[in-house]
Amino acid sequence: MGSTNDERRYAEGFDALQAGLLSARRRNIQPPPKLTLSQWAEKYAVLSRETSAQTGRFHAFPYQIGIMDAITDPTVEMVTVQKSARVGYTKILDHVAGYYIHQDPSPILVVQPRVEDAEDYSVTEIEPMLRDTPVLAEIVGDPKKKDARQKINKRIFRNGASISFVGANSPGGFRRITARIVKFDEVDGYPVMGAGKEGDQIKLGIKRTESFWNRKIILGSTPTVKGESRIEKSYANSDQRKYYVPCPHCGEYQVLEWGGPDTPYGMKWDKDENGVGLPDSVFYVCKATGCVIREADKEDMVERGEWRATKPFKGHAGFHIWAAYSLFVNASWRNLVAEWLEVKDDPLMRQTFVNLVLGETYEDRGDRALQEDRLAARCEVWGAEVPDGVAVVTVGVDTQGDRFECEVVGWGLNEESWSIDFEVIAGDLETPDPWNRLDAYLKRIWFRGDGRGFEAMAVCHDSGGHHTQKVYEFAKARLGRRVWAVKGESAVGGKRSPVWPTKTPSRRNKSSFRPVILGVNAAKDSVRSRLHLVEPGAGYMHFPVSRDINYFAQMTAERSVRKTSGGQHYRVWELPNGRANEALDCRVYAYAALCGLMHMGLKLNKRAEEVNASIGTPVHRPELQEQEPMAEGGNQDQSSGPRVIQAKPTKKRTLASRLA
Repeated sequence: MGSTNDERRYAEGFDALQAGLLSARRRNIQPPPKLTLSQWAEKYAVLSRETSAQTGRFHAFPYQIGIMDAITDPTVEMVTVQKSARVGYTKILDHVAGYYIHQDPSPILVVQPRVEDAEDYSVTEIEPMLRDTPVLAEIVGDPKKKDARQKINKRIFRNGASISFVGANSPGGFRRITARIVKFDEVDGYPVMGAGKEGDQIKLGIKRTESFWNRKIILGSTPTVKGESRIEKSYANSDQRKYYVPCPHCGEYQVLEWGGPDTPYGMKWDKDENGVGLPDSVFYVCKATGCVIREADKEDMVERGEWRATKPFKGHAGFHIWAAYSLFVNASWRNLVAEWLEVKDDPLMRQTFVNLVLGETYEDRGDRALQEDRLAARCEVWGAEVPDGVAVVTVGVDTQGDRFECEVVGWGLNEESWSIDFEVIAGDLETPDPWNRLDAYLKRIWFRGDGRGFEAMAVCHDSGGHHTQKVYEFAKARLGRRVWAVKGESAVGGKRSPVWPTKTPSRRNKSSFRPVILGVNAAKDSVRSRLHLVEPGAGYMHFPVSRDINYFAQMTAERSVRKTSGGQHYRVWELPNGRANEALDCRVYAYAALCGLMHMGLKLNKRAEEVNASIGTPVHRPELQEQEPMAEGGNQDQSSGPRVIQAKPTKKRTLASRLA
């Protein structure tokens, strides 16, 4: 009897074991249940300690769900995400890799701006995810065992999936790679010249997917400069989805926008009695009905939000998202306003804010503060050629093929400036006539209302383009009058020099004459930042009513462009095709002349105090003498210096006296 019971128990155990083995086999051969990317992330994704402030299960922000599910939507072939920082986009990219390794084993290609970025992404993002996500760890295998297939730039998994990491700066990185899923990350950081001789990096990557009917192409980046941004162009070709959220008061759905001083909606904040912004007072004004929305309502608004396409869908889904929607603590509305108040007066830092916080391309001309009509509206009426406050006069000369364009600038306390005159001297520059007229113009005396005369203390004359040798001859003969031939530095490699170099030309070294190499990008940084100042004082730029709108269009023509060379990012000022910038160049040269004087020892503020103390003291104006014409070839020597108004006798000609 006992033997029979044992046999029965043995048979039951064997049957249970067999059933368990059969069930396990079925589970192993069956594909995982089909999920969308957001469902997969919610069910399986784990945040690693190396890449997240909080570890544990991943929970998506509502706006992330729409982006993730578009990637696994069978009707979508391409996804573009134009974004700011702090919206959680990197985690979306991580989950794409995890999904296609686990759910739908596929060859994956990740393209980062540089080889170093690609390797870093492999080590700091993908490796911890494979380790800490249980369903992926099972596919990877025992991490303690060395596997020759698991390399930094390529990881191969036992279920057939693989992931390759390529730098956009690597000419051969795209060779011998076939991928169904290609992820282009931070495309606006890709080298402008492409992947060496191989061509455009995005086209190369897409070409790697041509053998797959069900391919997925994903582009994401914070944008850079308008008209040159890769992500901007890709988003423009998509259905351009925006995230609409409901106003908690009137219920109207709308896109969150930063707004501005001239818009009645967007981010707003109070100011104290001194006009200083108060970030703690931030609120959002509803675009539909003007409701006041507090940040306490943001989470609920985002939860109820929805993506809406603004263009027809043709297989390309595009998303724009920025930091105002983010539920990260460091992306609070208060923090965003505080960041804006810190950078608003610095055009270069302001671009960083527009790119990384608003997720928008930057166009300096789009800044209302620098539109030519608003600058023209600031023009003033002066009672004399030289307004009170001017202490030093310099001239900037831009050389064109058939003319000189000249600006006479007066400088005062803390480099406050006044545009005294702007002159165009036209003619055949292969003949002496325009050079004679230029010479006479540079000797001209400019008078203050009380009769005090000012002459050009220094001149910077452009030699970098037209008629270079003639400019050299003209300046070389006039070094005693501090007429300096100048040339802008090369922008190649991101070099950014100070406005004025360490060595100034003099009559002693005129035999080995060389032009002064100016740091024009640094000079333009200064000029453009000062155009944003709206109150007279340090650095403020005054203009007379004689300036027309074209002058201001030229002053604001150039834009700051982000470039990359040798893995280094830098910014230069560039002129869009079809635009004129002579006024900006003239001001840069006039400012450089001031920098040259200060390099020689001029104490501008001290001189300004002395000159300002004489305001109102009548001075007799001497009669102007007719100038001698310049000799053929433009090399008449004027090294004896300009005629000095009210010159005082001195026993020794010191540096201070030469600058007096």
